[in-house]
Amino acid sequence: MRNLLLALAAIAFAAPCICAADAAASLEFYKKQALTLSADPSREERAFAKTLADGLGTWTKQNPKQPAVKDALLLQARLYVRAEDYDRALVTLFKLRHMYPEADLAVLNPLMAEAVMAVNAKQRDQATALFTATLSAADKTPAQRQAKALFALSKLSGRDLYEPSAEAFEDFFAAYPDYESSDLVELWYGDLHRINGNYLAAISQYKKAGELYPKTPYRAASLRLIGDIYADNLKDTANAMGTYTQVLREFPGSSETGIVYKHMAILDENNKQYDSALINYDKAIELLGTTPAAYEAYQGKADVYTKTKNYEAAYNTLHQTATVFAANDTQSIEALLKAADLARKKMRNQAKYIQSLEKALLSHPQSPKAPQLMYDLGRAYEQQNRDAQAAEIYKKLIINYPTDKIASSAQSRLSRLEK
Repeated sequence: MRNLLLALAAIAFAAPCICAADAAASLEFYKKQALTLSADPSREERAFAKTLADGLGTWTKQNPKQPAVKDALLLQARLYVRAEDYDRALVTLFKLRHMYPEADLAVLNPLMAEAVMAVNAKQRDQATALFTATLSAADKTPAQRQAKALFALSKLSGRDLYEPSAEAFEDFFAAYPDYESSDLVELWYGDLHRINGNYLAAISQYKKAGELYPKTPYRAASLRLIGDIYADNLKDTANAMGTYTQVLREFPGSSETGIVYKHMAILDENNKQYDSALINYDKAIELLGTTPAAYEAYQGKADVYTKTKNYEAAYNTLHQTATVFAANDTQSIEALLKAADLARKKMRNQAKYIQSLEKALLSHPQSPKAPQLMYDLGRAYEQQNRDAQAAEIYKKLIINYPTDKIASSAQSRLSRLEK
């Protein structure tokens, strides 16, 4: 009996070693098979490369704790690229990048440059930025790192990218059923459905995140996202308003409230319910502070005033926007240029046009738009016969921005004034 127990113990001790040996032998097999592919693979070889890559996917699922998973994922990505299956190559590269932050980007970037073709053309720069972004040191566990890879994938769409991305989410939930932030990953999965046009699946996914996780802090967010799909994608105003109202009723102190008021204002504006839109924009502005959503609410409010031909109120709202967001050059100048355009085209008020340009230049003298602002201001001074001020602003432009293409135009106008 004692000998039997010793034998069983020996087998139990040896089993992991045997499995490890089998795993290493299997991976070595895939490596050798990959070497048989030619530099310019034929259609048959591309099909073979995809089969090998799929097999490596199974290998990584069977051996998640093997140190060689990193090598397996890299080989899998290379094989998918050889197979011209850029969709699965991209998903694999994002997994590799996040699971192994130490992976050399110099090795991964050339593969990503090909795999990014899986993404819709307008999103390729975004995909590359997500891939090369600095990774958070707070993501220490494999589950946390893989979750961030899924977050990146949830932002991207492509004709054939959707399916492998969805598979990556399903694999994650199967591998980490007790992950502490699964509710958030469920929301990201909803985002993936939405960005790829599967709106009913997205609604179902958002409902799952809000209803199946009793302690989730994202119940209000999940409900608001459902409202957004009804409003923006399905053009179902009644259901959108009903869902938004539910958020306000059930989560009155939520951080989602300001966003909801902004989105309700947009719906009102689109339906030409301008009085209601202004009320909701004001509520959104009150709650959102200086967030990007607040900036959008200010702009929306100005648009409503413009649509109702209350140009003075629109102009003042845009100047207020520029003041509130003065710390952001881009947003502040955008608001002031919009005010200037309104003053010139709708109000026919040259003084207010000049006032907006002057404020933009005074508040943001180092902006990349400063040369154009100076030139436009000089032209405006000329139209009011303020030639001395026009000449002065042209000189500043030429001195401060001698290589800017607009400096030559300023020099021409200055020469005419000095004749």
